[in-house]
Amino acid sequence: MSEGLSEREGGFRVRRILVALDASSHSLAALGAAADLAAALEAELDGLFVEDINLIRLAELPLAREVRHTASLEELDPRRMERALAAQATEARQALATAAGYAHVPWSFRVVRGDVAQEVLAAASQFDLVSLGKQGRSKHPRARLGSTALRLAAGAPGALLLVEHGVPLWRPVLVLYDGSEGSHQALDAAARLAPASGGPFTVLVLADAPDAAAQLEHEAAHRIEARKVHARFHSLHAADLHEVLRAVQSEGCGLVMLSARSPLFPEATIRELLGRIRNPVLLIR
Repeated sequence: MSEGLSEREGGFRVRRILVALDASSHSLAALGAAADLAAALEAELDGLFVEDINLIRLAELPLAREVRHTASLEELDPRRMERALAAQATEARQALATAAGYAHVPWSFRVVRGDVAQEVLAAASQFDLVSLGKQGRSKHPRARLGSTALRLAAGAPGALLLVEHGVPLWRPVLVLYDGSEGSHQALDAAARLAPASGGPFTVLVLADAPDAAAQLEHEAAHRIEARKVHARFHSLHAADLHEVLRAVQSEGCGLVMLSARSPLFPEATIRELLGRIRNPVLLIR
């Protein structure tokens, strides 16, 4: 992995951002958010399009059929499937070129073939941050997180940005802070990104008692003092998921930042949080 987030002296740093593209609306939203982050952090943007090997294998099955909008059945053809994937890749590349051009950031693009989640996970080790749509083209109507997003949330080695179509990135930023090393990174990231959001950011302090919350607030204020950014502090006296969800909703914030290694939130709780809020979420390890 590149040095970015491991550099303690410089705080939160991102030099290379990977955006997983499939030309879906959520994927294009992730691209827009990644381009904004790349501009704010002076990072480069790398696009990855995965030709889903499972779709190609499905098209090779003799009894595979495609349901058309007219309710007719049409035989799936491997060559037609490959042409469709190539067309999607071209569309994704053009979208990346346009977004990077508007953001004035360097970019690159590549196409690989394989299992989507596996390929994105394999590529993620070379980047400081991965930007991904919460759902892809093959979304389940009741699922808030697609299978690739779930895999990356559990296994991505670095920071992960999950974005949903139609939800803006730059409104006031909110960071969950519990005093852990991971939340220090999240706080550093929020302080670095706050100027791009156009206003103060919110620090949601998670503690078991009022005196502990006061101590954490003092600690957090000291950590961001050198950046000369303004933060608002709110405290929750218990790390209860429902309270956190209500606080996020009441703040009307955009980007929510949290550590994937919080001692207060096990992996299952973080996964539920990711699925239940529409906000873009930056998960930091």
